[in-house]
Amino acid sequence: MAFSGALTLTDLNDYLGPSQVCIKPVEAPKLANGVPESTISMEDGVYVETPVDAPRARTQLETAQISLNDCLACSGCVTSAETVLIGVQSLEEVRKELQRKDDRIFVASISSQTMASLQARMALPMHAVWDRVTHSLRSIGFDVVQDMALARHMSLMETVREFRTRYQARWHGSKDAPKLPMLASACPGWVCYAEKAHAELLPYVATTKSPQQLAGLLAKRVWGPQCRGRDMADENAQYVYHVAVMPCYDKKLEAARQEPGQASKEVDCVLTTGELYDLTVDVDVSAKAEQTSLAWLPEPGSSSGGYLFAVLLDAYVSWTQAHPDTQPLVELRTIRSSDYTEYTLRAPDGTVIFKGATCYGFRNIQNLVRKVQRETGAKSARGRGRMRSMVTTDQPHPYDYVEVMACPGGCVNGGGQLRPPEDWAHAIETEMQNSSVQGWQGTDRRWVQHVEDAYWNDENRKVSVESASALLEDAARGSLRSWLNTWDERASDRVRRFAHGDLHTTFHAVASSTDGLSVQW
Repeated sequence: MAFSGALTLTDLNDYLGPSQVCIKPVEAPKLANGVPESTISMEDGVYVETPVDAPRARTQLETAQISLNDCLACSGCVTSAETVLIGVQSLEEVRKELQRKDDRIFVASISSQTMASLQARMALPMHAVWDRVTHSLRSIGFDVVQDMALARHMSLMETVREFRTRYQARWHGSKDAPKLPMLASACPGWVCYAEKAHAELLPYVATTKSPQQLAGLLAKRVWGPQCRGRDMADENAQYVYHVAVMPCYDKKLEAARQEPGQASKEVDCVLTTGELYDLTVDVDVSAKAEQTSLAWLPEPGSSSGGYLFAVLLDAYVSWTQAHPDTQPLVELRTIRSSDYTEYTLRAPDGTVIFKGATCYGFRNIQNLVRKVQRETGAKSARGRGRMRSMVTTDQPHPYDYVEVMACPGGCVNGGGQLRPPEDWAHAIETEMQNSSVQGWQGTDRRWVQHVEDAYWNDENRKVSVESASALLEDAARGSLRSWLNTWDERASDRVRRFAHGDLHTTFHAVASSTDGLSVQW
């Protein structure tokens, strides 16, 4: 079976680097009684095992690996059935579809995290990278190449609307109100994990579709029909073939999800950043006639889409409109690392208006799950004991919204992102040979930060402890507000043309089972 990438345990240590790192321990065979003790050390770049009583008898150890059937990782919960779904979504599959294109319209949507990774690797201006990408895709048969800015803003607007509905329902004490805290659902790795391991949390997961799926909605019913002179259509979406380029392999699984009553998939194929890079390398761009333009600016907040900031901003604006003579305060608190940060919006008298968090990485997700269970009374079916009562008024204010991403560092660190160039990787390996903290082979935290910096071509939009208050004020009343208003108008024009069901999805608990045929002996 052709597959886009391999899942391996490249480094067995505490650092979760930018790869599909597995948290499932590799099972080691039990040693028989009487087997002598041994030590493990690294020599000449390989690990060797040396018996204590025979220091000259050394054995080179094999690389630890996991199969897809065993994967429960930061890049998702992949089963043997899902492996097939991933395998059919590859660069080779896209090329096959292009060869039998006929009269179909081919549309490509490029994520902003993909562009950041390409820009960091190519060391070119962002507009030059976009020019290369668009020319490469058009040269092999794509009719439309779009970024995901519009789809992303649509997703943010609908996320805010969904949060308002949940918050107001809780405020009015409705028994059947949607649950809070609302947990972001744009990361399929996290969603897949929740469906399989923590079904009790699914009522808290946002139902708003991700930018990838909304980009598919636009491709099938707006951009594709426009190529044929139509304003909007949904009955003949089959003649549009949509490819999304994303930073994560799990996005392939998300694209394979079939919505009830859906005639055709919103995304026919997902390519990773690495696969797109391979495509651009293979295409000759020296003969291009004209350059395209890219007026791309990221949404304020985080490089994972800015979901928390969008909800926080809405709470900030709502408060200032109701209390024009007051200025709420925002507090940021880092928990263990920058991958887990709490945001608290307080009224001048100290009352908590809103509390949320950004939570990246599987280890932080474990802590988040326990916190939400403790605060809401939701209890895993796997656990023991009885349901706990809801948080009381004398306890700390619970979360209202959490931006959850399975990859450490967020989406810029997705498993499908590019590795650094050889000179960068060699320098890292040389410097870190004796370091106790390493990432997967050829990279470290600095490369992730390099991609993060490429994402923020306007540093003033990145939220931090120092900039949070100023950024909120700018987004509420300053020049950033004008930019957001422009996108609000564009997104609103599209959103109101779609039904509520077009913009939302559903999640279902997946019962755990063991497939005897998948056991490896």
